Amino acid sequence: MKILVAVDGSAYSEMSTKTLKALQLPPQTEVTVMTVVPEHTFLGAITLNMLRGTAAARKRAHKAQEQKAAELLKKPVETLRGSGVKAESLVCWGRPAEEIMKQAHEMRADLVVVGAKGMGDSPRFALGSVAQKVMKYASPSVLLVREGPTAIRRVLLASDGSKYSDVLVQFLLDLPLPRKAQVIMVTAVHSHIAAVVKMPTLDLETNQQLLAELQAAEERAARQLLNRAKKQFREKGYVTESLILRGEPAEEILVAAETLHPELVALGAKGLTGIEAFLLGSVAQRIARFSRYSVLLARAPWP
Repeated sequence: MKILVAVDGSAYSEMSTKTLKALQLPPQTEVTVMTVVPEHTFLGAITLNMLRGTAAARKRAHKAQEQKAAELLKKPVETLRGSGVKAESLVCWGRPAEEIMKQAHEMRADLVVVGAKGMGDSPRFALGSVAQKVMKYASPSVLLVREGPTAIRRVLLASDGSKYSDVLVQFLLDLPLPRKAQVIMVTAVHSHIAAVVKMPTLDLETNQQLLAELQAAEERAARQLLNRAKKQFREKGYVTESLILRGEPAEEILVAAETLHPELVALGAKGLTGIEAFLLGSVAQRIARFSRYSVLLARAPWP
């Protein structure tokens, strides 16, 4: 597996390294730790480099920034090598989100790891600007890191039966998760609520029996879905548990996370209701924005 980790010297960068170490990645894993030296263009097409005077002064400034960036990468690379994986460093110049996605595409990364916030992000926002762009537009799966656990003990896996849920299960099995991790699988049943909201002309009194049959059928489908996923993890030796949630999916998954306190919340980048033209499903976006825990958004592997 190829993993790209983006760091910027913030506390979230350190959390990202800790999270990867806690995953206990197999030795054949290839990790590239990158940082991007921002090249901003300000109003009037002005750049800082333009104000540095002579060509010699600009060259010295460039070299100093390059050295500082390389120094920033030393600790995370050493930490990951110490955990037994292959780790290399990479310094890029440009716009951070764009460079991260460019490198992920060029190296055909299986996973991009970014901190939920960076050095310049406001504490008022739950998700930083670079993280938002990467989670939405990156081609590979994305791990948004909010905490840096010493061990991955509990994973909350949200499934809805879509092809992206199947991709998620296979991704976690291929990663693989630490063997001691408990995998808690959840799915949300909200047929009754959806029928009321989406069909306001429905006569509830006349159709109570119909709605009850709909909910019972959906719950049977939910149990089958969860049992299928549980079987796959149990065959690999994981301890599993499953829960059927009732209500709006994103809200119920966030509530479940607050109750279960997982080190990782994992879900497909899109769900059953996602339109293929959209780059990220609405449920995935809400959970990525508001979860207090690290979030893995799984996408299909490279063709």
